[in-house]
Formats: sequence, structure tokens, C-alpha cells
Amino acid sequence: MSAESALYRRAIRNSTIALVALAAVGAAVGAAIDGVSGAVAAVVGAAVAALGAISTQVAMLVGHTRSPQALAGIVLFAFLGKMLILIVALLVLQGIDGFNRPIFAVVTITCLVATLAIEIHALRHARVPYVDPGT
Repeated sequence: MSAESALYRRAIRNSTIALVALAAVGAAVGAAIDGVSGAVAAVVGAAVAALGAISTQVAMLVGHTRSPQALAGIVLFAFLGKMLILIVALLVLQGIDGFNRPIFAVVTITCLVATLAIEIHALRHARVPYVDPGT
């Protein structure tokens, strides 16, 4: 396994752990604030954040060994796919009465910031060489 693969796998693992933990905490706080509606909003918010963060990390894991054009295509496809799913999900959630939007927003933003911090930490502590000594 290359250093880049290890980096992406570590980021995916740590992001998944953080998202599950934040979903549990968010659901508990959401339930305390607004009952079942708050808990559902928190879990949906964490799922939306997971869709955004982990799909990008998986796209990088899959594409980092390919040519730059293939990597760009994979990342673009992942981005367009998650944007389409996100738009459809938000349109569906807009029509649901009693859905707690503030809890949804707070949990989503918190999860996205947490996954971004995990990615930055993983990149800053990665031991990926800049040059290949064999070439």
C-alpha cells in the first residue's frame, strides 16, 4: 500500500468515526431540544455531511493512482453525483412539516467542519515523498 493510499484510508476511517460520534451526540441533543423531529434532523444532517465528505475521500482513494485526467474525471463525477443527491434531498426535506431545520443545519455544518479538520490533519502529518528517488 502506498503512502497516499494509507493517507486516504486513514482520513476515511477517522471521518467515519467522527461522523458516527457526531450523529449520536447530535441525535441526543436534538431529541432533548425537539424530540423525535430533532433527533431525525440531526441524523439526516450527519448523513448529508457524510455524503459530502466521504464521497470525495473515496474518489481520491480510487483516483490517485490514475492519470491526472482520470483523477479529475473521477472527482468531478463524485462532485456532480453528490450535488444531485443533495439537491434532491433538500427538495424532499423542504416539503416535510415538522422537520427541524436549525438542528439539521448545525449538525451538518459541525460534521463538515470536523471532517475538514480531519482531512487537514491527515494531510499535514502524511509522510508522502515529493519526488520518487527511483526516477
